[in-house]
This record gives sequence, C-alpha cells and structure tokens, in this order.
Amino acid sequence: MSTQKRVIVCTGAPGNGRDEMLNALKERAHFGYHHLFRYIVEEARLEGTNLSKINILDFYDSQPEKMEQLRKRAIQKIVQEVNKSGGVHIVSTPFHFEWKGNRFQGLLEEDVRLLNPDMFIVVFDDFVRVRKRLLEDTQWQGHRYTLGEIANWRREEVIGVYRLANAFTPRRETQLVAYENGPGILRDLVYKPGKEKVYLSHPITGEGPEFFRDVTRFLDSLDEYYVVYDPYLIKDWDIVEQWREAVNATIDADEELPETFTFRITYREGPLEEEFDIREVETAIKNLRFQIIDSDYKIIENSDMVVVYHPRKSVSAGVMCEMVYAKSMAKLVYAYYPYEPSPFFEWYATRIFTDPDEMRDFLIKESKMTGQRPLDFFSQPPIQ
Repeated sequence: MSTQKRVIVCTGAPGNGRDEMLNALKERAHFGYHHLFRYIVEEARLEGTNLSKINILDFYDSQPEKMEQLRKRAIQKIVQEVNKSGGVHIVSTPFHFEWKGNRFQGLLEEDVRLLNPDMFIVVFDDFVRVRKRLLEDTQWQGHRYTLGEIANWRREEVIGVYRLANAFTPRRETQLVAYENGPGILRDLVYKPGKEKVYLSHPITGEGPEFFRDVTRFLDSLDEYYVVYDPYLIKDWDIVEQWREAVNATIDADEELPETFTFRITYREGPLEEEFDIREVETAIKNLRFQIIDSDYKIIENSDMVVVYHPRKSVSAGVMCEMVYAKSMAKLVYAYYPYEPSPFFEWYATRIFTDPDEMRDFLIKESKMTGQRPLDFFSQPPIQ
C-alpha cells in the first residue's frame, strides 16, 4: 500500500447526503474516515459530558467557548491519526449550520491549516430532497426549516468553503459535487487527481427523455477518461422550470397562484413528489435561481474544459453563456453542433465537431489517461 498521504475535507450542509455518499464510497475504496462529530463526542465523553446528535447543538449554543475547545482537540486528534499513516484520509463535517436563530461553523481557518488538505469537496443536493432528509433526521426533525432557509444554508456552505480554500497559497482545489452524481465521482476526485474534469454543457429547457438518455450515453462513454460534470444532475433546474411554467400558465390564464405547489422530480432512484406552501416556494426560488448560475460557473472554473453537446439547431442561451464564461476563464471548449454555427458560437468554441462520435473519439485520444497529445494542441499557433 502506498504511503503517500492525501487529505480531503468533505463538507456539505445538513441534509445534503454528504455522509451517505462517503459511506457508499467506503464500499468501493479504503480510506481513513474521520467524522468530526464523532471525535467531538469522544473528547466530550473523556470529560464526562454526554453529547449526541440530539443535544450537541444546544450545547454549542449555550457553551460556545467549550465547544470550540472540544473541536480544536478533535481536530488535533485527527491530525495525529492522519500523520501516523499514508493513503487517503477524508475529514467529514458541515461548514455552516443554523440552530434556533444562531449561526455556527463546523470548521475554522485554524482547523484547516492544521489539517492542510489537498482538496475540498462540497456535497450538495436540491432543496426538495434536503428538506425531506431533515424531516426524517432525529437531529433536525423537530425544527421545520423553510426552503428559503435551506437554500441559504447551501449558499453559506459554498461561500465559507471557498473562503477556507482561498486561505492557502496557491488556493486549494475545490469541487462541488451534486448528490445525484453518486459515489463514483468522489472516487475519481479522491483517487485519480490527474484525471481531467469536464463540464458537459447541453440544452435542458424543452428537451425530452430521449435527449437526456443520449446525453447520459455520451457522458458514460467518457467516464473512463474524464471526471464529467452534468449540470442536469443538479435538480435545481427542474425545480425552477416547474415553477416558471406554473407561473407563466397562471399569467396566460389571468389567474392567481394556488395556495400550494407540488414539485415532481425524477431521480436515479425514482420519482419524488413534495407539496409546499406557495409563499415558501416563491421566496426560495428567488435565491435558487442565482445559485444555479453560481454553482454552474464554479464547476466550470474547477474544470479543465467544457464539452458542449448540442444536437438541436436553435442554440440554448444557457449553453452560450457557459461557453462565453469558459473562454473568459481560458478553458478549452469543444462542441458537437451538426449545423452551420453562428459567428458567436464559432468564436467561443475551441473546435466544433459535426459528429458526436468524432468528438468522443478525439476527447478519448487526447485525454491524459491515454496521453497521446496535449488537449490544447488545436488551439496552439502553427510552428513557423
């Protein structure tokens, strides 16, 4: 077994499925799993204090200085364990959580400096499934959090983790991982750091099941060679689109919005329907619309390139914006588009393919996993 050490800080606001994904990863790989909560509970037990999921936040609220001491000793214990052995070590904790009107941090800058992580991973899920998990969790089920509060949690989680990553020079790698991706993407990020990251940009609005099956097949064909991020696996888009369609329908019919709204979302594990108060949804949507753009752009920032899969003639505004942003970040943009492109589409693409198989073969051939030629070969000036 390799003695090379690799430390990952994996965060995610409560209810986002962080530890579910890590437990699933443990079924596929061996790593040091350091759940910060358990270390804090053990440090408290050594002092004669009985902490659990039920009372730990009340304890933090009433004795914040004591809690800080426990967390500091817990971090030191984790560091000692990490330093004893090589291999992969994952530290799991939320960064941001709220309780009875107060805001708390699961990690401070001094903590992460001690841990000295190679990478931060933020696991997140859409707020419909997050609230369902919170209602089923003994730690949170007695407190009914609104969709707006849950959306704020996620925003604060991402902002806070980026602040921690920026405390290092150079900035530590930070990856946002949607729960719907499953543990496979975690495995690649953790164990194959040299595997290039691809943001797969494609139309979403107006497309049907067959289109998304084609996208999935294309994505799967690259899985061996790249870590591929599909924005459609972040179900926020479904939430916003269903809301937008409902609002537009009431405008056309000159009617008022109903008192409740039901979201219908299809996940890998099956469909889910959840009903919410209309005012609660309206408040949360305003927050979520901005988070969709922010999370997509952050994933582009953390990717090596953008791959556009665009078989329809009318160009998606979202895809165009992602191409523009990618080029502003000096990212390579490879596009499958079987029609005559507009000057704008052509300007923001590094190379355009009219056949998806040709683009797939090119990407496989040029990946670092095969290592035949640098990916920026076609964007380099010719040798004089």
